[in-house]
Amino acid sequence: MNSTPRFGRALPELPASALYTSPSLGRLWKKVHRSCSPFLKRPAVRRLYQSPAAVLRKKLSFSYSLIALGCADGAKESQLLKKLPPPTFLIAADTNLTLARRAVRHLPARKRTCREIDLSQPLPAFHLPPSTSRIFTLFGVLPNLEPLPLLRRISGIMKRGDLLLFSANLAPGKSALAGARKVLKQYDNPPTRRWLEAAIRRYRPKLPRGRLDFSVQPDPRQHSLARIEARWITGQRTWIVFSSRRPTVAQVETWISKAGLSKAARFLDPRGEEALWLVRSAKT
Repeated sequence: MNSTPRFGRALPELPASALYTSPSLGRLWKKVHRSCSPFLKRPAVRRLYQSPAAVLRKKLSFSYSLIALGCADGAKESQLLKKLPPPTFLIAADTNLTLARRAVRHLPARKRTCREIDLSQPLPAFHLPPSTSRIFTLFGVLPNLEPLPLLRRISGIMKRGDLLLFSANLAPGKSALAGARKVLKQYDNPPTRRWLEAAIRRYRPKLPRGRLDFSVQPDPRQHSLARIEARWITGQRTWIVFSSRRPTVAQVETWISKAGLSKAARFLDPRGEEALWLVRSAKT
């Protein structure tokens, strides 16, 4: 395993959707989540997702709608909703429709629906009853897509008064690269390898035979940002199969400002490995 940062020509990357789209990949991802996720392993992280409720109860009207972007099976949204009144309307949106359907079955709401969505593309407007407040959630997604463009896409569909609550997996400490190396084992493990290797076998055009290598690299578009990568290395070429950005707190708050959002609150894991931000549109 090589964790030395390297610069040079950008490597081809599999689209994030290639890891989640089929039901079988969704099941393998679920096994990774169950066996490796700090959310399930550490009670403090589960409590982190309940922390914003006290602030939200003061900001939301009695009738509100929740749009859960990239919700997977809704486990993190469920923690939040344990401490909030049920939304009037809930949309569970994910690239894997099987997982979104599972989420919509378990999340409380007066009315519920699910939809397939690709967060790497322009987002739909999500037309909802105008009388309700709207809160968007984005849990566990930011590490795997370009953060600033994604936040800008969400900001672009937010109206005045809308709120966004999103999470980020952090590089603990002040050094992004050193902090990311501390959490590398959360990624380089047998369940994650089985999931990614299954995605490689399903991908078309078919990739040559190779080996999977995990490392910490500087993000190709922001070299001060640490990125954990899984690379598929063959005799001739290398592909990035999976990547997870691990920013510092300061980097996330720079993205918030550049995306046209303003911070309302921040909730930080005691170990500094994960945090939630509650933001509003800066539109006047």
